[in-house]
Amino acid sequence: MDRSLLIVDSVISLAALGAILVLIGAMGREPSSVPLKRRLRFGLVVLAVLLASRVADWWTGWGLLGLITVVAAGLVPLATLLLTEGLLRRHTPFSVKVFVAGGALLFAFAGLLPDQFAEPWRFALLFGFQLAGFAIIAFLAVRRDRTSLSPAENQAVDRIALSLILILPLLATDYRGLFPDIPVRLGGLAILFLCWLMISLGQRTVSHRDTLFAFVILFAAALAGGWAIATAFALNETQTIQTAAIVLSAALFGVIWKDSVTLRTEQRRENLLVHLAHGDISTTAGFLDGLQTHPLVEGSLLLKDRDLADLDPALLTSLFDRLPVAGLADFNRNSSMSHGEAEQLAWLLEKYEATHLMRVCRVPLQLVALNMPSVSVTPGAEAELRVVQRMAQMISERGSVPAP
Repeated sequence: MDRSLLIVDSVISLAALGAILVLIGAMGREPSSVPLKRRLRFGLVVLAVLLASRVADWWTGWGLLGLITVVAAGLVPLATLLLTEGLLRRHTPFSVKVFVAGGALLFAFAGLLPDQFAEPWRFALLFGFQLAGFAIIAFLAVRRDRTSLSPAENQAVDRIALSLILILPLLATDYRGLFPDIPVRLGGLAILFLCWLMISLGQRTVSHRDTLFAFVILFAAALAGGWAIATAFALNETQTIQTAAIVLSAALFGVIWKDSVTLRTEQRRENLLVHLAHGDISTTAGFLDGLQTHPLVEGSLLLKDRDLADLDPALLTSLFDRLPVAGLADFNRNSSMSHGEAEQLAWLLEKYEATHLMRVCRVPLQLVALNMPSVSVTPGAEAELRVVQRMAQMISERGSVPAP
């Protein structure tokens, strides 16, 4: 392979591999006991192995990597079918199962054949098998019975079907042996778009229209970037297409990474709401213990009256009556804080290496020391912390009650 083509194809494939790993990581924070998630994880692992092995094969030419690439490529339609069946909650026709399973088995054996005997017919058969498999699965997804699925399930199936429809025209570009004039393999871009659609399923406020509109904006920006670079450096048509593909793949990977961070934040807030709704509220200690895995109070330290014996209780009471949650930032934005209050707050924060202190019980005074540098610059997280503080103090003020 020409070195420039090798570099371009490798960059796009590695961007797609990175996106898959980000998506698998996002799934790893959720329970994996759900069969649908196991099917999705299996499909993502197959794609990751395919991308990693073929990039390594391009650069090394090691025969075992070529075998792994062929076997993984033959498994892709089967993994897609398993995921589609899980989403549709229906078995696909038996003939379709035989086709994709038989094809996967065929290419597992075909991968063992030496290249001089297997090519080019193995390459052509693999392309036809994948193209037919994706087309059949996309048809089944589009023609499904929408009334048998919930709105969320229909949305998931729509995004899978959209990805498959996008993959079909881009699939041919991955078979340069059949189409030698193609300037860049674009299958990685289809995988990047699939990962973007999948990770956006966790963001309930993101609609199809928002996702598609964002993709159009990214695509237009990539074309504009490719044109600008091509014009500035007098690139030819092939180099312009390759440049635009690299820009688009990098942009998609960046968006997927950002969306994974947003998804983690949403999951953290959802976990907090679940604990507020269903957690132990029999005692303040029990309520806080249930939050120990939450980033807001993980590693928190409960300070009781004996830990505060050397301080002025009147000053502390006055301070935390006004600021139930007090931190380092409050020194600058609360001019009403007296010198004595500021001195005692600073001493507590320094002694317990904390960034925040929150009152969880007024009488007797009890504080929780927290070390969360990010909270001071994240208004949403600080609001969550105030919710936790108010809930903990309400529990302490009403005393012990039977758990619901």
